[in-house]
Amino acid sequence: MANVKQLDRSKAQGQYRTTETNYNKLSNYIKYRYDQAVYYLPENAKVYELGAGIGVGLAHLATMRPDLDFIGFELSLDAIEYGNSYFSDIKNLKLVHTPDLESVDQNMAPNSFLIAYEVLEHLDDEMLNFFKQKIMSNVSKAVFSFPYDQQNIEGTEHLQSFTIYDVFEIFPGFETIFMRKGSIKFMGHWVRRDRGEILRKIGIRGEEKAILRYANYKL
Repeated sequence: MANVKQLDRSKAQGQYRTTETNYNKLSNYIKYRYDQAVYYLPENAKVYELGAGIGVGLAHLATMRPDLDFIGFELSLDAIEYGNSYFSDIKNLKLVHTPDLESVDQNMAPNSFLIAYEVLEHLDDEMLNFFKQKIMSNVSKAVFSFPYDQQNIEGTEHLQSFTIYDVFEIFPGFETIFMRKGSIKFMGHWVRRDRGEILRKIGIRGEEKAILRYANYKL
């Protein structure tokens, strides 16, 4: 790997607050998300990640698929500089400093593949609407995760709480609900298609029944 001694690793904390560069040393919960993403990576589209941090997860995917270009967006300039320096030998990986979603939109190609793990709950209402209207217009496929129905977000860094109906709105036709130890995380693989068709396949409108029946279920 590249020489990163000149950079302050302690400041390079982006997503997950980690500066760990060894993928195998990440927590199983973090690795699970990227291990799942491997199965859904596209054949030829550009792959983008929101909140990529220093890029350790995206670097893992880039080494798995050297035929694809991987671009990580992160608002922490320290994390970007550290990641680009450390992972500089991975030629199909690039980390980009994006202080807001407008700059993300400007740097995205159409028909892209999006990774959005534990990001959307940190967006305020204005930025969430921008994500729905602008960012998602560039996306053909996505993998995502965020907390389900977090009743009390006061005192946390989360600004949004999502129900199953919100998932249908943002990612109509999600294919998996992932449940984790007493809490529920939405985690899904999404492909752009007609929303009505997917709702007919689901066939359940009640929130509780949909969650119980379709946890860990793939269409």
